[in-house]
This record gives sequence, structure tokens and C-alpha cells, in this order.
Amino acid sequence: MCIILFAFNQMKAQEIILPLSENKTIQQNPLQKNNHKKTRATLPFIEDFSYEGPYPDQNIWLDKQAFINNTMCQNPINRGVATLDGLNEFGRPYFKDQIASGLADSLTSTTFNFSTFTPADNIFLSFYYQPQGLGFAPETDDSLFLYFKNNNNQWIRVWETRGTPLQAFKIVVLPITDNQYLHNSFQFRFVNIASLNTNDDIWNIDYIKIDKNRSLADSIMNDIGFTQEPTSILKNYTAMPYRHFKINMAQELSSNQMIEVANYYNNNQSVAIHHVATELNSATPISAFSLTPFTIGAKSTIFQNIPSYPINYNAPNMYTPVLIENKYYFEALPGDRTQNDTITRTNVFDNYFAYDDGTAEKSYFLLAAPNYPAKTALEFTLNQADSLRGLMVHFGAQVPTALDKYFSIVLYKKLHDANNSDEIIYKQDLYQVMYEPSQNGFTTYAFDTVKYLDAGKYYIGITQPSNFGSDSIYYGLDVNNNINTQKLYYNVDGDWYASGAQGCVMMRPIVGLPFTASTLPNSFDTVNESTFIFPNPIYNYFYIQSKNNWIKATAIDMQGRLIKDFQIINHFVSCEDLPIGVYILKLEDNQKQNSYHKIIKN
Repeated sequence: MCIILFAFNQMKAQEIILPLSENKTIQQNPLQKNNHKKTRATLPFIEDFSYEGPYPDQNIWLDKQAFINNTMCQNPINRGVATLDGLNEFGRPYFKDQIASGLADSLTSTTFNFSTFTPADNIFLSFYYQPQGLGFAPETDDSLFLYFKNNNNQWIRVWETRGTPLQAFKIVVLPITDNQYLHNSFQFRFVNIASLNTNDDIWNIDYIKIDKNRSLADSIMNDIGFTQEPTSILKNYTAMPYRHFKINMAQELSSNQMIEVANYYNNNQSVAIHHVATELNSATPISAFSLTPFTIGAKSTIFQNIPSYPINYNAPNMYTPVLIENKYYFEALPGDRTQNDTITRTNVFDNYFAYDDGTAEKSYFLLAAPNYPAKTALEFTLNQADSLRGLMVHFGAQVPTALDKYFSIVLYKKLHDANNSDEIIYKQDLYQVMYEPSQNGFTTYAFDTVKYLDAGKYYIGITQPSNFGSDSIYYGLDVNNNINTQKLYYNVDGDWYASGAQGCVMMRPIVGLPFTASTLPNSFDTVNESTFIFPNPIYNYFYIQSKNNWIKATAIDMQGRLIKDFQIINHFVSCEDLPIGVYILKLEDNQKQNSYHKIIKN
């Protein structure tokens, strides 16, 4: 496992970046039962993973552990890769043991009927691979393997490579000419060895091709395709309220969007990119135009500027969400793989400001100096007066979980004013870490008091109490957008510093109309299933029936805020002054083990 430290001196503590312990993208897209009957693959076979994912195409792949994405790679061959790491198909660690290592993900093909071929047909398999990508590098003990299944139903290792730091994608070309592979149920399988508790030890695989009449020198792909995601039509944010965009469009609209196109033909190709923009909620056309054709050299890539266009769409009202989809495409060439000839990016205009793209590749946390709280502050600007109502946060998963950790949300007008103190507008304490499976993995926290703000610059962030040590809160870190060095500040020793972490910590201030905040789940993993609370609903007291020696009881409201600590006397708890409502009762024993129960106070 790799750790990147940004230290400012030996006395000051650090920003720390770690691999993710869960993949929220996969968890938000649960596995669907595949009712399609698997068919044999035919030649030529080409898989470039240029589809949404997050799972491999179940018509041609037999397992689901690989993560299909376009965010974990650097300089991809074309849009989409298969990422192998230490998380299973549900986006969770294979093992919670922090030192576990072994066989992790696999990517297994459907069958091929090669029984009608001979070695003279020169069937070859080629693919591209990249260690690390935008994640963490596989160490030398970590490996990527490729297996072929022979005519005795045995898996034969035909290729392997050891872990290295980041490298560009490399091509591998392997023959399938041995008679033991020329049977009617040939398959191939990629497998990685990795740490089994994080998305550490990243391997990216792209553009797999199997065909006959090839050789070891054959790297011809005869394809043109888009590679990286298009840049945003917004200059300062990835998402923002539409009313703030419209009132200052000249400042908020990017001058152009960048598109990268790769040509894998052995000769130059002429390409004309077409662009269509549509407001998706209303199906309203926004813009459409074509660029002058341009030439891409053989075996090369080129960036193309797409000029920005005026957006004259009028939303039904000032709070209506607006979704503007930008679609870029070009006409297919003969022999071209058309699947990667189109790419889209949708800009969201809703009730929040965002710098991130909604996907986390790593985790970020602060390690504070002794007796100092750990503070983050994210800069944002209101183009008009508005009501600030809360904060969205993508928390990084931790082992053990951070569900019982508390923090404050703080809104600042200035960080260190003329009197060398922070100008705090609002602070609310006793929020609790939650992991929201919906809304792209963001948990929403609402303020008790709405803050009406004038247009201008502000800072919002999270403060965690001092002396929490290794219990620091993990935040999702989007490494595809590097905004931290401009907009994120942190404080771990009483002073504020500009962040040195490459990426974007995933926090989003929420403005506008009231919203429904995230709530704690109705059930938790408990230490002892034989613990019961009665009566429930409760009135002035309740009784804890359990063999455990619970020494502390805490009432937490459904927004995750600590409301009251209780004294437990002979299994009885007096709660006469607890307000009427629904709560989570957290019990703790002298071993710091917890049990959670939903209670209703009448």
C-alpha cells in the first residue's frame, strides 16, 4: 500500500492520500441478472471497453470483478478500460484484513470455437496494459497474469508481469497457435495479485483483439476513437445552480472544450467532429455544429478545441434543475470500430456547487498536530444572493468504519482576517459520518438555520475535534480534476495552508430551496444480536436486556447528530428529557464495541 505525504515541516502534520476502501460507483450500480444466453465469440474479436460499465459486457465476459471506467487510467488507448484491483464486484474489499494479499480480480472471456483452425491460421491475441493509472502502483510482489484454457480444461499461464510505478500503456501480442488451444471451448482470463482490502495495486487493460493471419509484430488496429472524457463547458465548476450561471455566463462559461481523438491506422486520416447540445429534461435543442475536417497522423493522437456556444435556454423557474448534454461524434471509417466514435458529457445545473466529477479515485485525510482540530475549507463564489442550506460530502470508506465519528460544518467569510482570526458566519456541531448509497455516494447535511448570503466569496468545510489521531475522517478525492491547489485550504496546527494534494476533495455547498437531508440507516451491524430495548416506543425510561455489559448509551437523531448521552444504571436508562422523535440508540461497552438500535420516543 502506498501513502503520499505532503509535509510542510517536521512540526506540522500532513495531508495524506490513500487508496479507496470501497468503490461507490459499483455499489450504486448493482449487478443485474443477465438473462442473455452466453454465445461463442467469433473472429475478429475486439473489446475496447468503450461503454458505460461499471461491469464488463456480460454477453462476452463470464465474471464481473473488473471495473469498467474512464477515470482510473492515464492517457488511455481509447475511451474506457477494465481496471483490476483489490475490490470485488460489489465494490468492497475481498478481505478486511489490512495485510491480506493474493489473487484478486479476474476477467474471463466467453468461449471461442477454434477447432476448425490450424497453427497455420496464425491466430494471435493482443492487448494493452498499464500499471497504476490514476490510482496506486502495484508493488513488485503484485502481478498481472494472462491464462489460456487448453483442450484438457486446464488454465495455462502464458504471460505475466510484475508491478511497477506508472507507465504508458504497453501492447502485448501472443500467439494462439499451439494445438492445445485450438479446440471448441477456448477461453482466456486475466487475473491480478493485489492487496485484498483496497483499490490499491491498479492494473488497467484496454483494446483486446483476437484475429487470424496475424504475427508478433501486428499492432494494427484500423480504428479511430475518442480517448479521454471531454472537458466541461464550465470554467470554474463541474456543476452549479443554473441561475448563478446565467447571471454571469461570460465568467462561468469555458472558452472551449477539449476533445482527444486517436488514430490507430497506419496512414493519416481526415476526421470531422460533429457536436450536438441538448437540454435533457425538456429535450430542447441548445446547439449543433460541425468542425472543419482535420487530419490525424498515423498512429497518433490529437487534441481538438470545440468552441463554446451561447446557451439561451430559459428554465421553467430559477430552481429547476437543468441538464445540458454535449454529444461529440464523427462518421465511421471503413473497418472502424464504431462503438468509440461517439462520446458525451452532461453538465448538471442544480442546487449545489461542485468542482469534482462525482467519482473518487483515492481517499484524502488530515493528520493533525496534538491538541489541534483538523479543518478543511473549500472556496466557492455566489454570483447572486442566495440561501446556503447545507453541504454534500463524499466520504471515503474506512476500515474500521467511520460511522460513529462526529464533526462540525463551518461557513467562513474569511480565513484569518486582519486580527489573525477566522471570520466565521455559521457553525453547526455534532454531525455524524454517513455513507449514502444514492446521489452518487454523497451524503447531504442540512443546517438547522438557513444562512442568507450576499453575492461574493465564501469558504465551507469540516472541522474534526482535536486528538482524534488515526480516527481521521476520509474524504473522496477526485484526481481527474486538480482544483485543491486553488480552492482547498486546510488547518492542522492553528494556521491555514493551501492544499498540496493533487485532485479535488469531494465537498459541495448546497443552496436554494429546502432539501431532504440524508438519514442514518434503519439498521446497523450489532455486536450482540441478543440485545433488546423495551418498551419501544419509549416514554420516560427504557430497559436494556443483554448479556453484554453496556456502559454508555447515546441518542443520535436521524441526521446523525448527537442529541444526548445517558447513564445506564442496572440496565435502566432514564430519558424523560429526551424530545419526542425517532432516534438511533448507540450502546458502547468497555471494549469500545457498539450496538445500534432504532428507538421512538413518545
